[in-house]
Amino acid sequence: MKRGILFFALLLAGATVSAQTADEIINKYVSAIGGADKWAKVQSIKVEGQVEVQGLAIPFTMQGLQGKGVRVDAEFQGNKIIDIVTPTNGWGQNPLAGKASLSPISAEELKVKLDDLDIQDAFVDYKTKGSTVEFLGKDEEDGNEYLKVKLTTKNNNEKTFFFDPKTYLVYKMEVIMKQQGQEIKSAVKYLDYQTTDFGIKMPFKQDQGMMLMVNKKVTINPAIDEAIFKGN
Repeated sequence: MKRGILFFALLLAGATVSAQTADEIINKYVSAIGGADKWAKVQSIKVEGQVEVQGLAIPFTMQGLQGKGVRVDAEFQGNKIIDIVTPTNGWGQNPLAGKASLSPISAEELKVKLDDLDIQDAFVDYKTKGSTVEFLGKDEEDGNEYLKVKLTTKNNNEKTFFFDPKTYLVYKMEVIMKQQGQEIKSAVKYLDYQTTDFGIKMPFKQDQGMMLMVNKKVTINPAIDEAIFKGN
């Protein structure tokens, strides 16, 4: 009986350690990117940059209002590319992919993109936002060791983040998405962290393998008209 009690106690202790480890990592990360108080004041954002792919540089602009809407505009060889997400609907336009005009996205696509409405960092006040975390242990890549934490958002999207134990910044994020009934694994590496004029730190480069997103200018709390999030 005593042995059974001891085994049960060890299980509880292990679960507690894992939970504490995840929160410990997250707390250090949030502190490293400027702190929860500073990020909580981010209510709107405008990012101007370019997507670099196959030797080309495609300019883009992203505008977001916390919890209300996110819009991305880009143009390539005269083709306008638009992506809009709101809490209830989403629209997309990409002539290069056969969508010549702005049209609704599927419910499956919307579910994945709803997380983008949180323009504050996903780990800032994550419990209040309805997310949960789980420490997955350590992993190695390119000779470096990383701490893995799985984030499950309130929209039931699962993402695995790799934290650098030297800086506690996120090095990589992996996600498995479902498209047309198939699971597709993708990864993004976060590079070139910079501190904005507002005092928060964020990656200015996102390496997605075949494509590199480069931020040129980030404006925090600009005036944004909600009308830009209206589809057709």
